[in-house]
Amino acid sequence: MDAIKVSGLCFGYTTQPVLKDLSFTVGEGTFCCLTGENGSGKSTLMKLVLGELKPDSGTVELFGKSPKTYSDLTWIGYVPQANVLGAVAFPTTCREIVVQGLYRQFGFVRIPRARHYAAADAALESMGLSAYARTPFNQLSGGLQQRVMICRALVNDPKLLVLDEPTAGVDSESKLKFFELLANIKEQRAITCLIISHEFQLVRDHVSLDASYQIVDGRMVEHA
Repeated sequence: MDAIKVSGLCFGYTTQPVLKDLSFTVGEGTFCCLTGENGSGKSTLMKLVLGELKPDSGTVELFGKSPKTYSDLTWIGYVPQANVLGAVAFPTTCREIVVQGLYRQFGFVRIPRARHYAAADAALESMGLSAYARTPFNQLSGGLQQRVMICRALVNDPKLLVLDEPTAGVDSESKLKFFELLANIKEQRAITCLIISHEFQLVRDHVSLDASYQIVDGRMVEHA
């Protein structure tokens, strides 16, 4: 089964189309990179895939179904761009950030219980982040913030992990640690991973990709 299947997708915020008859697939359990120049429509495509936008025409399927048919998409782990991470200004600890990945399990009062914190602690430990559990998130470096957000995305054991520009805004050492972490995720988890990046060569040099695509003039082509 395909984790993501997009067929004949067209979309525009105005009469000028951003995406034109765009089609691609991401096989279940594969690692795929989606690239393109800034403004090419990568973020717009992800909003369409996740059901945040409605296509003008064409179809999107996640594991064989339209995104609209799912009651929620908590089985998708999403890690935003680094500039979004920097917007977390209040002193929330890393532990609190990670446990929020389980919010659907909190119940009617939406308060995490001991078992939820235990799961968050185990996730932090698995990524070597236990020492930062009670550190305010906004005091961490960009690379550590990224790792915490990946931890948050994985704590719910998702079927699909989407990483939006994961190498942007972090230093070279943090990028290498990220790729080491990604290699471990691929080895240890049965998960589909979609990496959205304009640094395709860097990703390809460090990640064993199963497929890669590039948005060119609103259409999808397989990356050479």
